[in-house]
Amino acid sequence: MASQAPILASPRVAPLRESFSFTSVTSDQPVRDAVVSKSAIALLPRPENRQLQHYSTQLRLQLQWRPAAKLQLLMLRNAVGCVVAAGLANGCFYSGNIFSLKSSTEQSRPEFLMATLVWTAVVHSVKMTAAYLPSLMTQRFLKFPDYTPGLWFCAKKLVKGTSSYFAVSLAGMVAIGLLIQHTSLMCEHFGYKLHFYLGNLLNLVFTTGIAIVARRIYYEETYLGHDQVSDNSESRQAAHSAATRAATPPARKAHRPPNYRSTSFWREYMVQFPKAILVAFCGAFVHLVSWYGALNRGTMVIMGFTILGIVIKLALQEAARHYILKKQIRSVRTMCVLVGLPTVLIDTQTRIVLLGTQTNTFLVAGTVAMAAAEICLRVGKAAFVLWTIRRRANALEQKLLDLSATAPQSREGGPSPTSLKLEFELWKRQVISYHTAEVTADMYAEYISIGCSQSIVFWWVGHPLYPALQVTETESAMNLQDVARWRFNQGAMLAFQFMVENVVDYVCVVMEMAAGIDFERIESLSTFLGVLFMMMAVLNINLSSVVYLSVT
Repeated sequence: MASQAPILASPRVAPLRESFSFTSVTSDQPVRDAVVSKSAIALLPRPENRQLQHYSTQLRLQLQWRPAAKLQLLMLRNAVGCVVAAGLANGCFYSGNIFSLKSSTEQSRPEFLMATLVWTAVVHSVKMTAAYLPSLMTQRFLKFPDYTPGLWFCAKKLVKGTSSYFAVSLAGMVAIGLLIQHTSLMCEHFGYKLHFYLGNLLNLVFTTGIAIVARRIYYEETYLGHDQVSDNSESRQAAHSAATRAATPPARKAHRPPNYRSTSFWREYMVQFPKAILVAFCGAFVHLVSWYGALNRGTMVIMGFTILGIVIKLALQEAARHYILKKQIRSVRTMCVLVGLPTVLIDTQTRIVLLGTQTNTFLVAGTVAMAAAEICLRVGKAAFVLWTIRRRANALEQKLLDLSATAPQSREGGPSPTSLKLEFELWKRQVISYHTAEVTADMYAEYISIGCSQSIVFWWVGHPLYPALQVTETESAMNLQDVARWRFNQGAMLAFQFMVENVVDYVCVVMEMAAGIDFERIESLSTFLGVLFMMMAVLNINLSSVVYLSVT
């Protein structure tokens, strides 16, 4: 029976070359001794088929419009949800101390700082709880086998289990606020932003706690987790020696339900600690932008900062690509996480600086320029991926030709044609999966950065405690009508940027699908991606609200 290497099977995907065939390997012939004929390794299309391939490519291109529209609608739905969540979080931070019944612009600096730290703990707990809800809602619970768990049912379980961790995190935030208020950290040393970095460590307390609680609920209260623990328990019992089993009388063997041993808090805290380091690095980037004050440095500085942000983003994406290929990571979820967080952060700060010009002409020109740059980058990346795959396929073709010309006796101990083809197909799938994850993260990041930057500028421009976001010298002279007109202008620019980004993404997705980039796995992960980038959007607001806060 002919064996087949796993290939990217999709009716929408245009194959880069003809699929490999293993028909030259007979059932009674060892794989390593198989001789591959030239017809089996004819990877490139024949000249007489070029005209037919041209018409086929045109037909595939015409058939991509509807799948691309479906993908774009899913992405736009998730992006709007992320932007709404970011706007709500920003409104919470802007309100400050809600018990004072005063506007945040009228609250004192120590009072507003304390309120910001408290909101940080509250928003983080809500964000993490919302992140665990979708996976928990897909389970079936032992006590309610016929009941489909809803949002409120799962939320109550998580809130009940994590209440103590939230109390510790909230109390720690209050302690940090009191420490800052009554020391020199409130005045001359406030620029070090120690309240942010210390608060990041306290947020990790709740992150650790909810991870432990969610794991305990899964293994002890759900059918799937209970069965998994039972299988592990049976495997351990089967590993015992026959003498040990015989030494225990059968009459004394009592049935014990499988027991899940929870991880200790500090061990789980160390497991989650790299996340805190990543958040600290992101906060340091925002800290640097806030300290430099790029919004008040002129047009050339703004253009330079925009270009620098694009270069840093590309460098981080390239580093993530090398890490994924080196570690042979095949999870699209992990790829989206590695690419998405720095992309969202950098794009948001870049757009904040663009919004700081307060000139519609410059902002429109900057938006169009960023859209054109995105098209060029995506076309260049797709072409590079296809060129890399073709180059490696040509090298494989030559290697298979050499193997076919070699005597079977001299090939013993070396790689077989089957293993070479399988290795190539796995590598190709990994490369295309990463490219798809990178493109998806870029698209989500653009929408989120547009919404987050507009939300930050909308709320904080003109606030006396956020001097780094002061974008015009005449804000103090603006009356209520001018402020209303300015905010309406911000809403119009938000709609314009969304429209431009939507058109750019749609056209690029159509072209990438026609070129052979598979987005089917991304469509199946739409819920996960929505929750993931919602967390990133809220985290982005949290970073900007806390780090941009100043006392000068």
